Amino acid sequence: MLTGILQATESNDHIAKEIAKFPGELGAFAAVSMHNPAQAAQEVRRCITEYGFHGVMFNNWQQAYGPSGEEIVLFYDGPKYDIFWGTVQELDVPVYIHPAKPEGILYELLFKDRPYLQGPPQSFGIDVSQHVMGLISNGVFDRFPGVQLIIGHMGERIPFDFDRINRWFEKVEKPRGMDQKCKKTIQEYFRKNIWLTTSGQFSTIVLQYCMSLVGADRILYSVDYPYELYADAADWFDNAEINTTDKVKIGRENAQKLLKLPQYKGFDAPFTQ
Repeated sequence: MLTGILQATESNDHIAKEIAKFPGELGAFAAVSMHNPAQAAQEVRRCITEYGFHGVMFNNWQQAYGPSGEEIVLFYDGPKYDIFWGTVQELDVPVYIHPAKPEGILYELLFKDRPYLQGPPQSFGIDVSQHVMGLISNGVFDRFPGVQLIIGHMGERIPFDFDRINRWFEKVEKPRGMDQKCKKTIQEYFRKNIWLTTSGQFSTIVLQYCMSLVGADRILYSVDYPYELYADAADWFDNAEINTTDKVKIGRENAQKLLKLPQYKGFDAPFTQ
């Protein structure tokens, strides 16, 4: 735990120094260790108030060890993490939940015999979507309705299951008691609390589909480097068949608003259609 905390703190201090050299070109999300929710909240506050970072990013699970040395995996949808989510809401900064490479028992069970499914082909989408659904169903966004969560890859496949998830929740799980902590529909959470990025999903059909479900106001242009190339992402987006108003929103205006970005290099560059 202490190693993770020290690494996160050192990383934040280092990147803050680098940003100071190029204030009109670089920005950052705070790195945190989620072993200790109170410490994570404190580090987020430090990075936002002292360094002017634009949000916080963490992996979709945290590896830890139990009292007997057994391996455990931490998720952030339980009450003990409320101090973290409350701080994020107070500071009014977004959280980016990022995929992590499968390790330990997760790797042994699911990917040891099929390692080619690790990462972008399968594991990233599975892991993050599971965690996001846990945050929704365990009431994090009901307890902290101001929290804004960013997830990549056009929503980690969740939008494609909106209809079935919503039908199952509303007709099966909520009558069993889930309505006490998860009061909205799945689509409402995505329209009010969750942002999608285009990272690693350079498909206009997929973009148009997600726009039809959550609206262009909830989507952010992104690349996913080093898994994807900037040129591939830019060529696709420049030629994507969507209207100019939505392209400007997705390309920069949504990020400017969500991340509270000041004027930066190229912030007013013209869009071409």
